[in-house]
Formats: sequence, structure tokens, C-alpha cells
Amino acid sequence: MIYQGGAWDRLRNVLLLLLLLAFCLYLPTLSHYAFADDDIYLAYSNKLLRSAPWSELYRLLAERANPWEFLPVRDLSYWLDFRVYGDELSGFHLSNLLWYAACCFAVWWLFRELILYCRPGDGRYANVIALAGAVIFSFHPAHVESVAWIASRKDLMAGTFGFLSLACTVRGIRCSGRAFFLVLATGLFLLACFSKAVAIANALLIVVILLAGCGAVSANERTIRYGAALVVVTLAAFAMAIHFSVARETGIGLANAPGFPAVLERASRIQAALIGILLFPYPLQFYYDVYSYASWHWWISGASVLLAGLALATFLFQRKLWALGVLLSIVPTTMYLQFSPFTTWSLASERFVFASVAGLALLLVDLFLKIRSYRFILTFMLIVSSAAAYPVWQRVQEWEYAYSMLLREYERQPTFHNAVRDQIVFVLLPHRRYAEAETLAEQVQRPYAVKALIALIAAERAYREYSDASAGGVRHDSPVLRRSFCDAVGTMRQASRAGYSAMANENDVSYNNILRTLDKLESQRFADAKSVCISTKE
Repeated sequence: MIYQGGAWDRLRNVLLLLLLLAFCLYLPTLSHYAFADDDIYLAYSNKLLRSAPWSELYRLLAERANPWEFLPVRDLSYWLDFRVYGDELSGFHLSNLLWYAACCFAVWWLFRELILYCRPGDGRYANVIALAGAVIFSFHPAHVESVAWIASRKDLMAGTFGFLSLACTVRGIRCSGRAFFLVLATGLFLLACFSKAVAIANALLIVVILLAGCGAVSANERTIRYGAALVVVTLAAFAMAIHFSVARETGIGLANAPGFPAVLERASRIQAALIGILLFPYPLQFYYDVYSYASWHWWISGASVLLAGLALATFLFQRKLWALGVLLSIVPTTMYLQFSPFTTWSLASERFVFASVAGLALLLVDLFLKIRSYRFILTFMLIVSSAAAYPVWQRVQEWEYAYSMLLREYERQPTFHNAVRDQIVFVLLPHRRYAEAETLAEQVQRPYAVKALIALIAAERAYREYSDASAGGVRHDSPVLRRSFCDAVGTMRQASRAGYSAMANENDVSYNNILRTLDKLESQRFADAKSVCISTKE
């Protein structure tokens, strides 16, 4: 098709309006409340993020603002939010929106660089078609969790830095000034790794881009690329060593048991679930029970492995855009397959495909370049954006209140143990519906998980009774309630330890989330148990 500048300019304007519309869909999040893990970063007890002065920012490199992970780059963003917004939640949500906008820009730049590198003859279409890819990325419904949840900012930041590092890598290969862009790419990659650990997977994509077509370049050029690849691999190993070390220290890591067949099956189930979320993102759920899937997951995961292998070989020798799109869709998901010896769950979530959506968009970019019809692209984009806008808007509304969202999750998956846990912890116990909570807990399939939840319910009941007595001014006259509270917390602690022992033979390690909930409540809600029980013994 002959290039018609005016028509493509009009298409660009429409795409910019669509991108603005995608951004506007998330504006209601500015009035949303905090949810779940947000309390780790926004709680008044988090003195490191709330009150550390500029002169003590080095502490972000020496301490963990989140007790479960070491992500100083992400934590720095929260520290800055506190300096700018104070305790205003709308400010934190605004920062999430700004990071999302930055991520969409990074996707556009990456696609533009890839078009100029892989299809230089289509350079005149690069800006517009890359913009179409960015619009597809921005409208994907699975992004709602990452944007609407303050605690999920790590996905936005890791995505932004990761896409920018890939774009700089491509720019460093195809343009002059390569040293600057390649050094910048490695720095951005490191920032991504300490925004979210799973960004380490970007190392494979960077190395693939560096090695593609190496046989056809000069010896000097080949040396530069090999050197850059070695630096990236070294940084990835460094980041992985730190994250593994933190996993050991936190105690949340579990041995990858009960054997390789079970590990492989779990990975297959998670991979199939993530591909489903990527391709068919409606209806969306907070988490997905991967063990509810039949044996067809083997076909999905097996096909993805074969396709990734084909794409790898194709891009290395022919630099096809579709091949890199496949790799960008699949490679980021490998970090969620729980092959590492520090396994903590066996479930899927919409935010896990955040980076993979860019790969899906790149596949469509390649299609647009082959068709090169602005009418087709315009029609396609209008249809896709219209179809995606409703589920995005609906999901944004669901994220407004934690209570209503978790209640809806239980309605969708009433037999899933994570949904049962949330129903008990966030819905039934706050309203003192202990009998209902116990009945619901007994429906969980694992005996150790049932005992843990029953112990939690008993501890919450004893805590409320003791707190009510203390508030009434009769604290010293209620030794029975005090003893009951101490015994209940002790029983809960024992149930948690017994559960962790049982996890060594557990296929579905997402039951670990129930045990982590007990640990969290013991350290936060029942934090005064230690001092109270010591005084009781005395």
C-alpha cells in the first residue's frame, strides 16, 4: 500500500485519543481506599518510609521496608510519595497512574525501536504502528490490578524500567552512541530487578536481542555485544543472589517438594492459567485456582514451550518481530512457575501477565506492519478498545472497596481455599460471626489448613473478648480471659508450625498463604500477646 501521510496522521490522532481514554478509565482509582498489603507500606508503624530524612536514604539499601522482600527502588517511590502527599491515599494512586503512563510510553518506544531495527523498510510507519501497540497494551483488562492496587506498583515500575532497558538495548545496537545506550540499558535493567524480582527474566530477552544476527556483524561489533550480554547476565546473577538471600532470611521460602513431577505439574498449571489470563482476560479474578483445571493444561503449557523454542531460533537468525513478541509473552511468566527452591504459592493472578501483555501487543504490531492498512488498523483498534473498556471500567469499580471485592471473589470461587480464607478473615471475623467462620473453615480440603483456620478463629474470639474486658476497665479482674487469649495464640502458633511441616509433602503450596496469614496476624493484630502472656506467667 502506498504511504498516505494525511491518513496516517489522522490515525495517529485517533490513537492518541484512545490512549487518553484508556488512562481516563483509571481516574476513579484516585478515590479508592487502601487494600491488603498496602498496610505494609502505608501503616503508621512503617517509620522507614514515613519519616526517614534524605540523609538516611541509604537505609533503603540496608533494610527491608517490606518484611518479605528487598525492593529498594520500589520503596523509594513510596518514600517520595510520603514527602509529597503525606497520608493522602489519592496521591499514592496518582503516582500509580503516572507510572502506568510512563510504562505505556516505554512500550511505545520499545515497539518503535524494534520496528526500525527488525523492519527498517517500514520506518515511515514506525511511530504510528508502535502507538497502536501501546494502545493495545494500555487497554488490556489484566492491568487493572497493577494500577488500582498501591502495593502492586512494583509491576508498573519493573515494567517501565524493563521495557526501557530493552528499548535502549535495541537503540544501542542500531545507532551510533551505542556505548551510552548499552550502559543505560544495563542500569535500567538493574533498577527493574530491584523494583520487582521477576524482572530478572528480562536478562534473557536482552541477551537474545544482543545475540540476534551476530554472525553477520564485524568482529569488533560482536565483541561489544558479547561483552554487554555478559554484563547483563552478571547483573542478573547478582540480583538473583540477593533476592534468594532475602528469601532465606524472611523464612517464607519453602523447599520445592514433593519432587520434580509435582513441581512440573504445578508449573504447567500456572503457565496454562497465565496464558488464559493473557488471551481471555474476562471475567477477571483476584487469584485463580490452578488446581481446578483438568489435564488439558499439559497441552497449553507444552505448546507454549515449543512455540518459545521456535521463536527463539527464529529471532536469533531472522530477527522477526512476531518471534520476539512470542518470547516477550512467555519469558516473563517463567518467573511465576515456582521452579526455584523458595516456593511460596501455586496460583495465578492478573498482575502476573503485566509484562506479557506487551508481547501480545507486539504480535499485533507485526500483523499491522504486514497489512499496512490504516483503515484496518483503525477499525481493529476501535473494536478492541470498545470491547476492553467495559471490563476495565467494571474491574476498576470492583477495586474501590476491599470488602466488596473479596466478597465477590468468594461468590465466584466458594470452594477455593484462598477465597475461603479471605471470607473468614475480612468478612466473617470482623462481624464476630465465629460459628459461620468455623463451618466455612471445615470445608477446606487440607486437615492442617482446617486446624490453622480454626485456631485463628479461636484466637480472634479470645482477643476480642479480652480487648472488650480491657476496654471496660476490668483488665486486672479478668485473668481467665487473659489466659484464654494466651492459650489461643499459642495454639495458633503451633497450628502454623504444624502446617509448615506438612507443606513439605504438599503439591498445592498456595495453602502456604493461610499459614502466612496466621503469622501476619500474630505479629500485627496479636502483637501484644507476648507482653500480656509474660505478665500472666509472672
